[in-house]
Amino acid sequence: MWIKEYIDKRAYNLQRYKAGKPIEEIKREIFGDKDVKILKLASNENLAGVNRKILKKLKKDLENVHYYPDDSMYYLIDSLSKFYGIDSQHISVGNGAVELIRYIYQVLIKEGDVIFTPHPTFAIYYIDSNLFGAKHLTYDLSSPNYDIKASDMIEKIELLHQKGIKVKLAVICSPNNPTGSIITNSDLLEFLDYTLKNRIVVILDEAYFEFVDHYDYHDGVKLVKEYENLIVLRTFSKVFSLAGLRIGVAFSNPYIIKAINNVRLPFNVNYLAQRAVIYSLQNYKSLLKSIKRVVKEKYYIYQRLNEMGIEFIPTFANFIAIKVEDHIKVYNDLLLKGIIVRPASDMNMGSYIRVTISPYRDDNNLFLDALKEVMCARSSSG
Repeated sequence: MWIKEYIDKRAYNLQRYKAGKPIEEIKREIFGDKDVKILKLASNENLAGVNRKILKKLKKDLENVHYYPDDSMYYLIDSLSKFYGIDSQHISVGNGAVELIRYIYQVLIKEGDVIFTPHPTFAIYYIDSNLFGAKHLTYDLSSPNYDIKASDMIEKIELLHQKGIKVKLAVICSPNNPTGSIITNSDLLEFLDYTLKNRIVVILDEAYFEFVDHYDYHDGVKLVKEYENLIVLRTFSKVFSLAGLRIGVAFSNPYIIKAINNVRLPFNVNYLAQRAVIYSLQNYKSLLKSIKRVVKEKYYIYQRLNEMGIEFIPTFANFIAIKVEDHIKVYNDLLLKGIIVRPASDMNMGSYIRVTISPYRDDNNLFLDALKEVMCARSSSG
């Protein structure tokens, strides 16, 4: 077909991001649209849901959806500026953090540039590297904890530089998706000092920032003014329970932020999303309750998995990577029980399933009991 010659080959052959299955699809495909309870633990949403006060305000805002949203996002950015204690010229807002990652690559990456990340990590970093013709180079995180170490990254980058391969952009997801591991603040500062000296831009993806319970964790937003090479990402999809409204924030130096804002699509953040974030920031203290419950449930899950003799990676996020043999079969067997998890092979990490930690004990018990049944059935049949 001649029209195919007109289409950009990288876009045509690009591997699309594979999202977790939605509840409606499982009801339709497995249960024939019957009214059955489906527990979705595949996409790291905050299952506590949206605060009722916020929902009440958003219902009133529905009256204004016939207007375009404010493209400048003045009130939203002003709220973010006050909440995070950083000037508005350091802030850009996108339709989810993934849109901002696409824009960052667009303004920074040229064909042939080298991007460096730990492995495994969030699939979008690889996908967008391919879209913009960059070389994506990695180093493997080591079991059992898959910690991200400055010394490891610096050593690998130095080896590349000795071979004449110049790294332009390094991406660190901390907590890392899908492992749940982090880079400590002391290691991060060491790496930022090194990259600043070597003119390497760093994206620090802190999507799961609020769930971390580690004494030496970083706050990237506070580091933006010190390191001109740093771009920090946050999201309102996780702890703020606004995944369906799609909103992410980038913090960086004013030059990068200006470039991102120049290329972002007009009205890229919808009106309800803008209002929801403003309301969420006003009700942040009430949101902390769900964070505490998730952290508490994390340690409960550790206990249950240890009792069952099942390996897992200690996590600092609201999800946990659990090691199982034949993880695709385990994933499918859990689907038959109405429980959606994520096969980590979708995220370049085979033999694991990634499971959202619910703030509710009943949800976690439902999953753990089902996992035990599935694993026992496999053992007896094997």
